[in-house]
Amino acid sequence: MIAFSGCQDDIVDNPVVPAQTGEEIMFGSELTNIGTRTIYGDNPVDGAYPVYWEDGDQVAIYCPQAAQGKLVNYKITPATDNASHSSAVTKVNTDEAGLQWGTEEVHKFYGFYPASAVTGTEDGKIVGEIPTVQDPVSWKKTSNTDGGTTYTGVANTDYAFMWAYGAHNKKDGGDVALIFHPWVTILDIEINGPANDGEKIKMSSVQVRSLNNEVLNGKFICDMNPVEEDPSKAPTYTGLENLASTRNQISIELYDKETKDFITLGRGDKIVVRAYLLPSDDDYDTGGTGADHSQLQIRVAPFNSAVLTRTLNGGSENASGIVAHKINRVVLPSVSKAGPNYWMSSLDPDIFVTELSLPGSKMSYQTIANGASVPYQGLSIADQFTNGIRAFQIQTASTNTGGNLGGATAADQVLYMTVAGNKTGTRFKDIVKEIAEGLQTAEEAGKKNEYAFILLTAALGECDSYSHMNGIFDWETVDGNRAWMDAIRQELSEMTAENGTYRIYTGEITPNTTIADVAGHIIIKVNYNTDAMGNHLSTTDKIPAMFAQWGTLDDVSTDFTETNAYAINTLRWGTSNHSVNSNLQWFYHEATSVGYNNNGGEETYDQKTGNIEDMWNRSIQYYKNSNDHSMWFLNDLGGCYVNGGYDSGESERGVNAWTQVVGPYATNLLQNRNEDATLGIVLMNYADPNDEYTGNLIQTIINNNFNFQLRKKSATTTNYNATYSNGGNAVGWDK
Repeated sequence: MIAFSGCQDDIVDNPVVPAQTGEEIMFGSELTNIGTRTIYGDNPVDGAYPVYWEDGDQVAIYCPQAAQGKLVNYKITPATDNASHSSAVTKVNTDEAGLQWGTEEVHKFYGFYPASAVTGTEDGKIVGEIPTVQDPVSWKKTSNTDGGTTYTGVANTDYAFMWAYGAHNKKDGGDVALIFHPWVTILDIEINGPANDGEKIKMSSVQVRSLNNEVLNGKFICDMNPVEEDPSKAPTYTGLENLASTRNQISIELYDKETKDFITLGRGDKIVVRAYLLPSDDDYDTGGTGADHSQLQIRVAPFNSAVLTRTLNGGSENASGIVAHKINRVVLPSVSKAGPNYWMSSLDPDIFVTELSLPGSKMSYQTIANGASVPYQGLSIADQFTNGIRAFQIQTASTNTGGNLGGATAADQVLYMTVAGNKTGTRFKDIVKEIAEGLQTAEEAGKKNEYAFILLTAALGECDSYSHMNGIFDWETVDGNRAWMDAIRQELSEMTAENGTYRIYTGEITPNTTIADVAGHIIIKVNYNTDAMGNHLSTTDKIPAMFAQWGTLDDVSTDFTETNAYAINTLRWGTSNHSVNSNLQWFYHEATSVGYNNNGGEETYDQKTGNIEDMWNRSIQYYKNSNDHSMWFLNDLGGCYVNGGYDSGESERGVNAWTQVVGPYATNLLQNRNEDATLGIVLMNYADPNDEYTGNLIQTIINNNFNFQLRKKSATTTNYNATYSNGGNAVGWDK
């Protein structure tokens, strides 16, 4: 059926044949010329971007008065002489019935583009969804007038929602023309490269955030009633489902899947991306002045750097602001490296800690500088923290300071760092202090949401035993394994006595613990090895740490199947020796030696990478099926190649060889998945953002915290990381 945009002279004399009940309803369509999907013209015409139908575009049309099939999808065929009009509107499923005229005279029609975004109807209203992450489907590279390259992200215009509404009386004939209007608000964001010649800055991501917690993403219900009452209005919407999640931001990763790298900008280079926002006609139209009109913020994250923010507000006569249902061009200033990577402070503090994805270092202290002949890390722990690492595996051994002639007690046992199983002269608490100083530095920079996690393990062969008298003729010798548990009690007691220095988190970690609860502190988790070690502590101990035994299913009942690569533990708070009240569980995949080229009796490459992927797939299923955020995941990507000759074994070459394989593998795996879920704590060798093999993985893990609706404690949000400045675009970054 030909779509008409107005009266057509060649058919005005044709007689009108009233539509009959039961007949199929025929449609035509056209687009308004103010800029959204489906194909954008390259340049504005009369102040607006022209928009054209693309062959095969699908729209959903809902008619509550229809005889049957109230919601049906239709396919658009553009007119050859004007692609803003359709030459045919046909059912997508030709074997099924389309909308049919009902018994009522006047029928109301609600159209929505794209059909794929419509998930149903509710009380006569259309239900749809817009995603949090809106990565480009591809990148287009062109030369620009500034002498550089413009990297244009080709947007997925399925997010460019449009709507149509019309009422049609059957006596006026059977042809219904629908005019589609843009509905979403679009930001066309231009990111400019560094101002200095020769400077190169790798880029990570860009987010659009509502500082006043407007719903920008997720499921919504679209109400056409305002349009019925006043054709000059646009449909309104309300958010559906879990509003207690991060519904106030859109995220775009600046990662090119063809080159398998994040985009690097030099002077004159630009990145252009489009973000599609659920619209708000009043609340974030920033064309006015005052705080109520200063609600949208652009957050640009250079690779391994402080975040650059630009609050979009009016504040002057020359600032046009952000207008709903339009394409709004936002030109940002030149990017620059702006300090340490305090990425946690860009997150909502109400997010549950088990929802986060934390990049972590395997054998965090085992560096050449610390005496390792087989290093697993290249940076000091302090430098790891500065560069965005937030989880650390620390191996220690206990030392008996009470002497070897008897009389020593549990209070005489302290912890020392080990390297490759060998005890050093550095106390564990000295390393904790390094991390605490990093937290203090972050707070002094105004970044108060940072925290750290330590996985504390034992080098049991290096632990001292001790002996003492329990009474007359009752001589007791405590072996090194149990002495290590005493040393943990003693070391943490010393640190909490000076907690202004060491910042140990002393509250119980539960499924409901949030970033705000632990901000500025260090969470300790102790992994012990045997039942004897676990039973050695008192049932009444109040040690500020979580405890779990390696490789033990414990008393957890889950739907997960335990394999030799996984274990699920109950996390006990305060002591390893009591019944559990919390339902917080620890699900982990351990590091293993990997058989080089699948040789030898070790776990093969295929098995190891299969377990890595399976672990993350399990986290996806858990996220979909559970709302209690009680499972804490750890995926250990560390280890080394063995049985491969020159580049294998517990050697620097063996560690390097595995790192060079698993880093790109995991990055590619995560960049090509679309499912929402935490990655948990991810340990890796050489956790250094500047490392050729792990740098992109670290940033990908960090970015996952901005790529979906992380659940949080409440549906309200404080203005975190919200700085304000006056003026329009390209004036400068927020201070």
